Amino acid sequence: MNNYGKEKMVVVDPEKIAWETVERALKRLGRGREAARAPEVVKRAWVKVLSHDEETGAMVLLGKFDKGFHEPKHAHPSDVFVMVLEGKLVDGKVGEIKKGMYWFIPAGVEHGPEDAPEGCVLFVHLYGPVW
Repeated sequence: MNNYGKEKMVVVDPEKIAWETVERALKRLGRGREAARAPEVVKRAWVKVLSHDEETGAMVLLGKFDKGFHEPKHAHPSDVFVMVLEGKLVDGKVGEIKKGMYWFIPAGVEHGPEDAPEGCVLFVHLYGPVW
């Protein structure tokens, strides 16, 4: 992992990390090609990257969708683990994912469309590239 050695424990305070767009975060992390493949609407979603692995593309982050966010159907090349921390996310296939709920999306499985009618904050662990 580029952020941390594998031999030590690490504590990250997300309050000390600024929100940035997905597009900006991916470019900052040297993942410009991945940013270019992201749907336009997702590029404008917000993240605080807590950890990322340059070798595998895995990331742990906080994600934030503003009120009214809408994302069309899509799939990711890696498994995605999501926990809703604030608000709710509505997925076209599984329905409402409310505060405190956990959602697992296997690699390659299409999901969506997704809506955040009131906005939401998510804890997300991607086990490889997001796009």
